[in-house]
Amino acid sequence: ADRNGYDLEYLLELNDEELNQLDRSKLADTPPVELAHFIDRLDNEQRRIVLRLVSDAVATNILSEMDLEASAEVVDAMREPRAVKILEELDPDDATDLFGELEDQKREDLLSQMEPKSAQEIKELLEYDPDTAGGIMTPDVCSVRDSNSVDEAIQAIRRQASGMETIYYIYVVSSFDELIGVVSMRDLFVATPSTAITSIMKEQILGLLTTEIDKEQAANMMAEYNLIALPVVNNNNQLVGVVTHDDVIDIIQAEATEDIQKLVGAGADESIHDDIFYSLKKRHVWLQVNLFTIALASGVVAFFEEQIASLTFLAVFMPIIAATGGNAGAQTLAVVIRSLALEDIHESDKVKLYLKELFKGIANGMGVGLIGATLAYVWKQDLMTSVVVFTSMMLTMGISGFSGAFIPLALKKLNLDPAQSSSIFLTTITDITGFFIFLSLGSWLLL
Repeated sequence: ADRNGYDLEYLLELNDEELNQLDRSKLADTPPVELAHFIDRLDNEQRRIVLRLVSDAVATNILSEMDLEASAEVVDAMREPRAVKILEELDPDDATDLFGELEDQKREDLLSQMEPKSAQEIKELLEYDPDTAGGIMTPDVCSVRDSNSVDEAIQAIRRQASGMETIYYIYVVSSFDELIGVVSMRDLFVATPSTAITSIMKEQILGLLTTEIDKEQAANMMAEYNLIALPVVNNNNQLVGVVTHDDVIDIIQAEATEDIQKLVGAGADESIHDDIFYSLKKRHVWLQVNLFTIALASGVVAFFEEQIASLTFLAVFMPIIAATGGNAGAQTLAVVIRSLALEDIHESDKVKLYLKELFKGIANGMGVGLIGATLAYVWKQDLMTSVVVFTSMMLTMGISGFSGAFIPLALKKLNLDPAQSSSIFLTTITDITGFFIFLSLGSWLLL
């Protein structure tokens, strides 16, 4: 232990008996995020032991930082009176995410015991798709009427402030709750008290979201406009909530993690702490798909079995051709998938993108192929062998560059996730074309 609270590394080394002996005051002084990382790694009974040693306020902060599935398991195992207290203390958006992980009956039991206002907020938020702006927004948003003066607006803000998570911008709404403008805190406090709020508000509202907008799009808009909160309106342009920067950071981190893991066939939400059978379920199907695609590439090799038997050096260079082509395609694939995530590719860009990546692959293939051809000549002392290696590398890397751009965009067009299977299709195309080009040229020019 160090500081006033516990150190995470110290906590991770504790056994069951030592968990019961943790000091309550030190736990209260330990940052909730560190306790969350610690409790995430425990089983449910161990989690309950630790959480019984902290206050409801500390437990609330811990649950808000924990993995969502783990926090839902904790709430499900808690005594209902304490679970209700903690859920009422959570920010509405965090509580809604947690409720979304609970079984229907448990959800209804807890909601029926909560304060009517809190329960109603959560029920309304649960109606939205969790992957939309409505699903991640908080309904706690600071607004004033368009009929207010500056002084009246300040008084209204003071009345609302105690129930707010944070206040970033002041939104101006009509008597029908329609969003008509936004005021910065600075402009509000430098204006004279009698000034009409409509005279200092901005009517152009950047980053305006509807409840149905995808959460990734919301994150991209926040980054584009450099804002720390985005207002959310319903189909009637009524202000219903706000998406804050902390939610967007979580979205960006989660989406980046998902894309990286799905690129190699791992589960989108898989972590190193998941049990073996869960990980096998997530990974195994893509390994089976990969086996099938590798079999296709092996079929090409089998077709040239006699030529390989006559020229054994072909077998030596085959993995080199495939590997360089695969790397070239993977580089393009990574850039294109990132651009898709940032919505940076438009329909008019596609043909230009395909050609550009094709020429990049050919250019890289010429540079790498020259080195490969030189090595082939030093080994075999045969110019035609070098020509085969050089041409094969250049053509394979060109096709791989084109494929690295085409495959994810084609999958996107088919409403499939480009990150989930692009790499497997790319590897298949690279291996088949690389082997076919190299073995065909070798057979034609050397036999």
